[in-house]
Amino acid sequence: MNFWALISTIILTWQLTAPSVYHLPIFKLQDKNQVIVSGQVFDAQQTKIPHKVDNNSLGVKLTAQAAAVMDKNTGTVLWQKNADEVRPLASITKLMTALVFLDNNPGWDETLTMAKGDEAGANSASILRDETVTFKDAFNTMLIASDNNVANALSRSTDLKPEEFIKAMNTKAKALGLAQTSFVDPTGLSAKNVSSANDILLLAKKAFANSDIRNATNQKTYSFTATSGQSHKINSTNHLLSGFLEVVAGKTGFITESGHCLVAEIEGDKDQRIISVVLGSASNADRFNDLKILSAWTLNNFVWY
Repeated sequence: MNFWALISTIILTWQLTAPSVYHLPIFKLQDKNQVIVSGQVFDAQQTKIPHKVDNNSLGVKLTAQAAAVMDKNTGTVLWQKNADEVRPLASITKLMTALVFLDNNPGWDETLTMAKGDEAGANSASILRDETVTFKDAFNTMLIASDNNVANALSRSTDLKPEEFIKAMNTKAKALGLAQTSFVDPTGLSAKNVSSANDILLLAKKAFANSDIRNATNQKTYSFTATSGQSHKINSTNHLLSGFLEVVAGKTGFITESGHCLVAEIEGDKDQRIISVVLGSASNADRFNDLKILSAWTLNNFVWY
C-alpha cells in the first residue's frame, strides 16, 4: 500500500467520506489525443491529466464551510464544496498585497522604517515602531508571520497612495479573472475583503508561481537583523509546514467573520502539484486537519498521466 493509499484508508476509517452534494469534475475522452475535463480540452500527449480512480469516492467531510482543490498544471478543480460562496478571506489577502508590492518594489536592499500609522493593533508587532529593515526582510515578515503592520508599511512604501494601492489590488484581481473577489485594505482585517474558494485557487496559483512569494511562504522560521543591530526571529503561522505533506507554499488567514482559513500548494510523491483551500474551518487546528485530509484524499483518488 502506497503512502497516499494509507492516508486515505485512515480517512475512511474515520468515516470522513463526503456525501454526494460535493462536486467532482467530469472527464470525457474526446479521442486518443484529447481529454475534456469539466469542459476544458487538453492535449493528452502534451499534458499530464488528472484522472479519477474511483468515481464512488466522493470526497471527505470537513469542518470548513467552503473548500476546493485544483490540479495546478491544468487548472482543473478536482473537488469543491460551496466553492463559489463569497466569504471574507482574511490574511490570504496578503498574497495580493505581495503581488502588487512586487509590481512597485523599491529594491530589496532599500530600507523601510516602521511608522505609527502602520499599526493595525490586531496582532503582535514583529518589527517595532521606528525600526528600520530592508524591504526583503519586511516582505518575508509580512508573509511568514502574517504581520498586519508590515502589510500596511509595504503598501505605504510604494509610490501609490492608499486608495491607489487598493485599486491596483482590485485591478489585478479582475485581470486574473477573480470575479468574486474585492479588496478594501492590504491586511485582510476588514470583512469587506471577500473572495471565494475557486477565486482563491486562482490567486494562489498566480502568487505561488512567484519565487519571492513561494520562498517566503514555505519557511517555518525566518531570522534577520534591523539596521539598529536588533536581531529578530519570526515563526510561520502555517503549522502545515511541520506535517507529513510536502508543502510548496501556503498562507493562513483568520478574522472572526471568516473563520480559520488556509490555502497551500502541495507536491505529491510523483511530482503532482495541487492547490487546496479551506475557508471557515471550525478552529485553528481544524484548518490544518481539513487541508491535510482534503489533499491526501485528492492525491490518492486521482492519477496523473
